[in-house]
Amino acid sequence: MSADFESTSSEHLSKAATLGPLCFVLLLVTHLQYAYSQQFESSVREHVVAKPLTSNSGHTLVAVDKRLYRILDGAEPSSLVELKAMESQQSRVSQAIQKVTVNVQQGAAQGSGVLVTPTGHILTAAHVAGKPGRDATIVLYDGTRVRAKTLGMNRFLDAGLLKITETRAEPWPTASLGLSKNLKLGQWCIAAGHPGGWNKERGAVVRVGRINSVLQGTLVTDCALIGGDSGGPLFNLEGKLIGVHSRIGTDIGDNMHVPVDVYTQYWSRMSNGEAWGVLPGFKPMIGIRGMSANDEPVIESVIPRSPAEKAGLQTGDRILSIDDKQIETFADIQRAIEASLPGERILIGIERAAQRFRLEVEVAVDENS
Repeated sequence: MSADFESTSSEHLSKAATLGPLCFVLLLVTHLQYAYSQQFESSVREHVVAKPLTSNSGHTLVAVDKRLYRILDGAEPSSLVELKAMESQQSRVSQAIQKVTVNVQQGAAQGSGVLVTPTGHILTAAHVAGKPGRDATIVLYDGTRVRAKTLGMNRFLDAGLLKITETRAEPWPTASLGLSKNLKLGQWCIAAGHPGGWNKERGAVVRVGRINSVLQGTLVTDCALIGGDSGGPLFNLEGKLIGVHSRIGTDIGDNMHVPVDVYTQYWSRMSNGEAWGVLPGFKPMIGIRGMSANDEPVIESVIPRSPAEKAGLQTGDRILSIDDKQIETFADIQRAIEASLPGERILIGIERAAQRFRLEVEVAVDENS
């Protein structure tokens, strides 16, 4: 970890402590996840050709009234003129972002997303996208339903990507991209999403708030979020996309968002369908340990009352496959488990006493993560 990152982290975390103990702990976990992610990235960066998501004018940029220049940096309205100008600006941005804020559905599960390319790429949260290659349904602002596929995701930072697979004559509407690295504490922001799913009478729900903390890997705002908002967009007062909703706080002042710069940084890998990392607080596990002397895919012990024990896995079992993918080492097992999601059922092929068969195991959350 670099000295620059450590010094920046200390400064930001000291500021975050003022938001309360719960938020401070959440931000500390996020910082550790980011640091681990950066270490992981350094080992592969030389093999990756950076092809970042580029800025575009988009369809959500709204000209700012000159009376609001002071407000853009986070100042509060000090006159009725400024208050009315701010209200008008928020209203215009709220209208502009409706067409790019979408509902994301996978079976009974759903969240939100935001269109960012004319060819149909959609930014969302990694926990909304789930896994690469999954089918999804996108509900547009007018109720039109289109098919999509999940692409890659950086689970360390909860950043996910989808792409609409249907074609149409005209390009898809796109959000105007901003930058998150230059954001300041107190700046006004506008959150949008489809809590509870798409609703014809209501459209995307919009909330106004302020930025409470700017950290590497996480933005914290007091924009109130609820179920179904995850993956939705966060804009500034100019209508520029600055983040994507990640985790809903237990307090109104500690809602977490993925900075838009994260998507720019990892665009090449995610658009190519690569997924890596573990979601903060949602590390998957089944409850087995490997042989300490070697890397053979043999179970050395099974944790009592774990999913593995409940499914019938035993000490000495040799794991041959997980979801029909061949397993050769215990590291292969760990990678396969990390690529799954808590609550997901996986099919494990094993060899026991010269007999081969398969067992279904439901992945759980590692309570120690």
